[in-house]
Amino acid sequence: MNDTLPDYAGRLDALHQALAADFRAIIARLPWREHESILDPGCGDGFFTGLLAERLPRGVAVGLDTSTAFLAAAEARLAEQIEAGRVRLVEGNVDRLPFDDATIDGIFSAHSMQSYPDLPHALREFRRVLRAGSTLAILETDNAHSIMLSWPPDLELAVRQAEHREIGDEDSYIGTYFPRFASRLLAEAGFTDLQREYVFVERQPPVDEPLERYVELYLKYLAEQASGRLDAATTARLAEIGDPRSKRFLPRQENFFFGSLQTLITARA
Repeated sequence: MNDTLPDYAGRLDALHQALAADFRAIIARLPWREHESILDPGCGDGFFTGLLAERLPRGVAVGLDTSTAFLAAAEARLAEQIEAGRVRLVEGNVDRLPFDDATIDGIFSAHSMQSYPDLPHALREFRRVLRAGSTLAILETDNAHSIMLSWPPDLELAVRQAEHREIGDEDSYIGTYFPRFASRLLAEAGFTDLQREYVFVERQPPVDEPLERYVELYLKYLAEQASGRLDAATTARLAEIGDPRSKRFLPRQENFFFGSLQTLITARA
């Protein structure tokens, strides 16, 4: 098992902190009863597990992950809720969830679809452990338009083309673009009554420190992804708008905006 946090952990945490209120509001609308136990597979550092525990004052949020480093981070983050019996952390894999058939009251999966090597099998595992009639909720983005920024269009197009230049067959990208394939995949896994809601999260100036930090890390990530596929001038422009020391740092521009298109998908077991 992994005992070190992956490179994207800091970027993910910055996004969670910047948009925490919006994610909390999304979870508040889900149809679970306050005494139920809800599974958070691929829980990472426990951010969403903690929000679920807030939503379930008499229930339990169960965070599951294969990474011992992420589970340790979740344990530190959620120490008080764990002590109060509101959170339970489990080391495990969606290839074979460590739960008996029809024993889980609900599942909330956030931004994890791209991490499952066999996504159809993972969805079948979700269906196996859920009680009949219970709700699966999936919060995902579509990688092609998940983040919207007020950067120059020509620069964005150049970076996006470099980022998405190599793409494999459908099996390799259904997780990254999950909302496009959700209806078919969930039906094949045995789910019914699929509902889809688009939630647009936006921020405008003044921008707080967590969002500044996220945009900095996000642009750095894009630069790494496009490395070697951009000319020197484009690379320099991208570095400039992503550098907090630069006068052109994107979040501090007067016309700055940030948008994140989240897709909330629910289905019945």
